[in-house]
Amino acid sequence: MTEMERNIQYLMDLEAIKRLRALYAYHVDHFEMQAWAELFTEDGVFDIDTLGRFEGREQILGFQLLPFAIHYMTNPIIDIAADGRTAQGKWLLLEPCSISLEAGQPQRPLWGAARYEDEYVKVDGAWKFKLVKLRSIMWSPFESGWEKARNVWA
Repeated sequence: MTEMERNIQYLMDLEAIKRLRALYAYHVDHFEMQAWAELFTEDGVFDIDTLGRFEGREQILGFQLLPFAIHYMTNPIIDIAADGRTAQGKWLLLEPCSISLEAGQPQRPLWGAARYEDEYVKVDGAWKFKLVKLRSIMWSPFESGWEKARNVWA
């Protein structure tokens, strides 16, 4: 493979990983659980610091989505391994959402912010999530904002 071909492949992989992350948001926000879970490898892991760790597609499919969420993901930092088969990524998340903090309690509107730390692997020519790790920055009630209450789980 020539240097130009390697560079083109790198850019194609970079865009494919960005599309993977965009599909993640689209499927989650539209409650398309099967399509969302298929973005992960069979043994993929979805790890959220506030809600738990889900290992394998079956557990990922069992994750209870928020009743309302819009994922705005920005600032991608993506590093593709030299062999072109694995990669790592970091993203920032801003998310208006609704959630019930305790079973049976009413939904509360929140502002969320977090960082994603991802591991990707190329499977049969397509990029998949091996690991999606979400680490919270804030989950603040809409009505009070992040200066008065930065973390509703604290």
